[in-house]
Amino acid sequence: TWTWPGLNQGAGPRASIALVRGGRARALLRGGEFVTPDDIKGCALAVLRHRVKLSPELDIEGLSVDQVLGQILDQVSAP
Repeated sequence: TWTWPGLNQGAGPRASIALVRGGRARALLRGGEFVTPDDIKGCALAVLRHRVKLSPELDIEGLSVDQVLGQILDQVSAP
């Protein structure tokens, strides 16, 4: 998120740790033995929305953090 042009402040290292923990929790709740990309994407908004800051241009356009993060998540391919 640090290089995304629409964000003034990207998520830091603690966000990565929180994504891993959130993914593990989602996998556990669904009864899985491993974390899938859907587990990570499923918790990404909750983990990232308060850790990033929109650029003033996107804020003026009326875009929300959730919309921008959704666009970013759609562009990231699963391994």
